[in-house]
Amino acid sequence: MEIRGITKDDFDTVVSVLDRWWGGPSGQRADPIFFYEFGATGLVAEEDDEVVGFLLGFVAPTEPRTGYIHLVGIDPDWRRRGVGNQLYARFTAQCRAYGVTQLKAIAAVGNDGSVRFHEALGFTATEHAAYAGPRRPRMVFVKTL
Repeated sequence: MEIRGITKDDFDTVVSVLDRWWGGPSGQRADPIFFYEFGATGLVAEEDDEVVGFLLGFVAPTEPRTGYIHLVGIDPDWRRRGVGNQLYARFTAQCRAYGVTQLKAIAAVGNDGSVRFHEALGFTATEHAAYAGPRRPRMVFVKTL
């Protein structure tokens, strides 16, 4: 498997597989801004020229400097094979090179798989009741580098 930087050409591929990978209309979550403007920190995992995973992330202009993971997708046939771990490891290395001192991601409350995955990688998970607006809780994951 090869992990490489995401390109503008990857946008169509990612949008086309998300509904199949996640079982519903999901393509809107992969906003083109992550390919056109934040492509330097986005990643794609490929096997035999087929996309098997991706990570859309960026370095936020906050203090402390934060690497924010917006969206990660793994082909269902490739889950539990280390794709997510490799994507996060590469993103973490990129963030360190940019002087980032913490990583952050969010997920819907009830997404227990995401909680287990992030905790296994050393993130602290906290539920925030109104993170996405009134009565719209999210799990917030933070990891100090």
